[in-house]
Amino acid sequence: MKRKSSLEKSDRRTPPPALLMTASTTHEDFEYARWLDTNVSTLVKADKKNAFEVFSFASENAKDAKISYAHMGTMCETKRGLFCAAFQCSAFGCEGKPGQHVRFCTSEDKCETWTETKVPMFGLNALWSPVLHYLEQTDEILLFYSESRKQLSPGGDVKLIRTRDEGMSWSEPETILTHESLGGVPKVIANRVCRGLKEECLRLPFWTEPTDSWLRYRQYHPMEENASLKKKVYHSPPGSRDDDSESVYSGTIDSHDGGKTWEAPRIKQLVKFPEHTWLIENSVLRSALQNDYSMYMRSATGEVWYSSGQLRGDVHQYWSTPKPIPNLPNPNSKVSANVDSFVYTTANGEVKERVVLALNPSKTKRAPLGLYICRAHNREESGNQKYPFIEVEGDPNGNFAYPTTFISSDGSVFVIYTAWDVGIRVYRVPSLDLETALVS
Repeated sequence: MKRKSSLEKSDRRTPPPALLMTASTTHEDFEYARWLDTNVSTLVKADKKNAFEVFSFASENAKDAKISYAHMGTMCETKRGLFCAAFQCSAFGCEGKPGQHVRFCTSEDKCETWTETKVPMFGLNALWSPVLHYLEQTDEILLFYSESRKQLSPGGDVKLIRTRDEGMSWSEPETILTHESLGGVPKVIANRVCRGLKEECLRLPFWTEPTDSWLRYRQYHPMEENASLKKKVYHSPPGSRDDDSESVYSGTIDSHDGGKTWEAPRIKQLVKFPEHTWLIENSVLRSALQNDYSMYMRSATGEVWYSSGQLRGDVHQYWSTPKPIPNLPNPNSKVSANVDSFVYTTANGEVKERVVLALNPSKTKRAPLGLYICRAHNREESGNQKYPFIEVEGDPNGNFAYPTTFISSDGSVFVIYTAWDVGIRVYRVPSLDLETALVS
C-alpha cells in the first residue's frame, strides 16, 4: 500500500491564486500573487507542526543572557543523528556592536526541541555569520565564522574552530582567510560548505565587505541601523595602508584535503560586483548530473543573481559573468540553495535534477518565505516552466530573513531562518512531502 504524504492528507496542494484585487490588497500582495501565477505550478502551504523554535527571545535562556538580537542561523547533522545549530547574537538590538558572539545548541529529536545555547567563541569585536559543516570521515564539526579586527563593518578574518565531542569543547581558532588578503578588506561568510567534484574537495562561499560598504550602499545596508556608525567614520591611522574600496567580490575558499587545510582564491577566480549593486551572501551548489557549479547571490536590484563555475578538468578556473534571474525576485535579502541538487526519476523513467532555493519572492519585503523547487539556472528547458513553491512563512506583514537550507540524512529538507522579534526558527519538509512536490 502506497503511503500518503502529509501534503496529500490535508490537501494543501493548491494551484496558485488568481490575480484578484480587493480593497485590502496591497501592492506587495499583488506582486506575490502575480509571481505565483507566472512561476509556480503548485503552491504548498506549510504545515505548522513542522516549524520549531531553535532560540526564542521569550525563553529563559535568552533572558538570562540578555540576548535581544539573533541572526544568521546555520545547521548540520552528525552521523548519530544529532542536529546542531549556531547563530550570531548580541545584547544590543542591532548588528555590529562589540560583544556580538556565536551561540551553539543541539537537538536529539530532529529539531523539535533544542538544548540551551552555549558560547563556542566570542571576542572583543563582533563575530559574524557562523557556518556549520560536519565531516563524517573524522567525526568532527567545523564551525566557520568571521571576526572584525580592523574595522566595524561586517566581517574581517575568516576563522575555523572544530569539535569532536559535539560542542562540549572546541579547538583553537585557525585563520583561513585574512582581512589583509585580496585588497585588505573584511571577508564575510554566510552559506553552507559545498562538496566538490572529488569527495575531499570542500568549497566555503565568502564575499568581501570594503570598509566603506555601509556608506557606499547606505540606502540598503543593514549596518545603517547601528546608530554609533553614523557618529564616526573609521579610517586607518595616518601612514598605514588603506583598504582597497574597489575590492568587491564573491567566491569560495577551497579545501582539497577534506578540510585539513584551506586555500585562498586568486582574484580571477572571483565574481566582481557590478557598478550598481553588491552580490553578497553567495550560495554555491554542485550539479550531480553535469558535474559543474552554480552560485546564487543576493542583490539590491530586486532580483536574485547567479553565475556558473567554469572548470578545466575537475579544477575550478573562474566564475562566469554574473546575471540577474528575472523570475526570482529578491528584496535585498539572502537566498540559499541546498548543498547539492536533487536528482529524481519521473513517472516515465526520466532522470531530472532540481534545486531547492530558500528565498523571499518579493522585490521589497522579507515576506513571505518559502522553498522554490526549480531547475539550476545554467540549464536550458523549453517553454515557460513552472515549479512547486513550499510557502514556509506566509504572513505578509512578517519579516523572515537569512534562510539557510540543509538536507538531512533521511532526505528531508530543513530551512533555518530569522523570525524578527521572535528569534531563530527552523522548518522541516519531510522527504515524502518533498517527493510529492517534485512530481507535481
